[in-house]
Amino acid sequence: MISHVQFLVSFIGDTDITEKPVEPIKVHSEKELLREFEKIAATLVPEKDWSLRIAAIQRIEALVYGG
Repeated sequence: MISHVQFLVSFIGDTDITEKPVEPIKVHSEKELLREFEKIAATLVPEKDWSLRIAAIQRIEALVYGG
């Protein structure tokens, strides 16, 4: 039988507790969407800090959610 502590450690270990839901971003034109992706692409390079790249990936997620 698994203890409560083992369950919590197992559950928390599989989850990124720093992950936050993103707010949807709506774009109103193809040109605006292109600009968004150009900014994101410029950020997703190995030379950039990892936290900036994570923020760029989250921005992609927000754009998808925004439709």
